[in-house]
Amino acid sequence: MNSFVEFFLTIRNSKVFSTIVIAVIVASAVYAGVSSYNIAPEYTIYLDLFDYAITLFFLIEIIIRIISERSLKKFFSDGWNVFDFLIVTISLVPINNVESVFVARLLRIIRVLRIITVVPAFRHIIDSLIKTIPRVGFIALLMFIFMYVWGAIGTMFFGRVDPENWGNIGLALITLVQVATYDDWAAIMGQVTEVYPFAWIFFVSFIIINAVILLNMVIGVIVDVMTGGSGIDDLIKAEENSTD
Repeated sequence: MNSFVEFFLTIRNSKVFSTIVIAVIVASAVYAGVSSYNIAPEYTIYLDLFDYAITLFFLIEIIIRIISERSLKKFFSDGWNVFDFLIVTISLVPINNVESVFVARLLRIIRVLRIITVVPAFRHIIDSLIKTIPRVGFIALLMFIFMYVWGAIGTMFFGRVDPENWGNIGLALITLVQVATYDDWAAIMGQVTEVYPFAWIFFVSFIIINAVILLNMVIGVIVDVMTGGSGIDDLIKAEENSTD
């Protein structure tokens, strides 16, 4: 039994096997793109066979990985293994009618996400992004507070002048997102400056606070985590130690 498990473990850890898995995932991505075109019926059967082959390979690959882990509990204790298992399971969902073509394409496209688990660099990036969630979450909350305040002010001053962008708090928030991303924000400002010449203060202050300072803080947190630094946490600990 141990030799049987060791055999599959050797396959799983093989660079050749990993390369083949990546190649099949890329082929799956190509298939998802090609299937978006209007393919002649005589070629559709070949695409279907290609899709079945890819699905079968993924099924065999996940079985090899499960056996090499020696136990289902150990396999499913890894979040990335659960992610792979769910994608493979979803790709096995049968599609039998024309109305489900959209669902079929969506399920096939999802398989491309498996490349994240196969390439270690991609896993590192995703793990780093997950680690940034607590700190980025507070920055995002602060951004929303500023947006809500500026949005409320915008509805009070600009609601009658430009109701399409500032008619209510919902429209104002959407408009401020557009302003924060520099998407034609000068045109939005120009529609209200004719009535309120000093409206540029409102827009410039919002851009400086949200688009320049807070968004760059988000980028700084992500870079800090991905480079292995602790950044703000170190500063906080140093400040606490100095007060002691």
